[in-house]
Order: sequence, then C-alpha cells, then structure tokens
Amino acid sequence: MKKRPNTRTMIDEHFEVKRSSIKGAGKGLFAKKAIRPGDTIGHYTGKVLTDRQTERKPYSESVYIMWVCKDHNILGEGPLANYTRYINHKSKPNGQIVTSNRWKTARIEAIKHIKPGQEIFIDYGPDYWAEEEPS
Repeated sequence: MKKRPNTRTMIDEHFEVKRSSIKGAGKGLFAKKAIRPGDTIGHYTGKVLTDRQTERKPYSESVYIMWVCKDHNILGEGPLANYTRYINHKSKPNGQIVTSNRWKTARIEAIKHIKPGQEIFIDYGPDYWAEEEPS
C-alpha cells in the first residue's frame, strides 16, 4: 500500500490543516502562530438545521453536527463549513466551544497557550460519545 504524503491545507497565516497527531483521526487543525487563552480560534460554520432535520438521513449520519441551542444545529460539512471542522477531540483540550443562545453561534476559544505547530483540540462532550438508543 502506497503511503500518502502528509498533505496540508493552508487556512491563513494562523492555521493549517494536516494529518492529526491522533492515529486514525484523519486531519487536524494546527496553529501556525502562538494563541493565547481567551483568543477566538474561529466560529463553527455550516448549514443550519432544526432538531427534526438532524434526526433524518442524510444528516443523522453526519459526525459534523454541532448542537447550539433548541432547534439550531450547525452542519459543519459542505460549502458553508470552515477549518474549525478539523478540530479533533481530546479529554484534556486546549480549546473549548462557547455557544450563544442569543446569537445562535458556536465559537472555538483557546483555554491554554497554544504554540506554533501544536494541534488544536476540544472536548466533544459525553453526548457525542453516547450510543444511540434503539427506536
């Protein structure tokens, strides 16, 4: 099997997407410049879906849906998605999700100093890992 090169996607002067440091995770988001606690890494963007829409195919099969507030979910794949979709999970993250019910947004914020070259992680939370209940 031929090994693929470590392809990188340059986002801007602050971030790049390349192979994650987590084995089997695919791509990850890496800092190109120092990030301080409290700095905004980016907003999770994508198609907005109702709770009901997320329960039906094809959306029910996506791993890129972020719940923001009642009846407001963001599908972080497709043409409206951005680089934040490449942020992987770690139980001891260096970033966190900050949601706003008022503005119906999800922002990724640094909670630790992140050095250039470090991968950015958030904790996906227990709901992400919960097995679906049989209908």
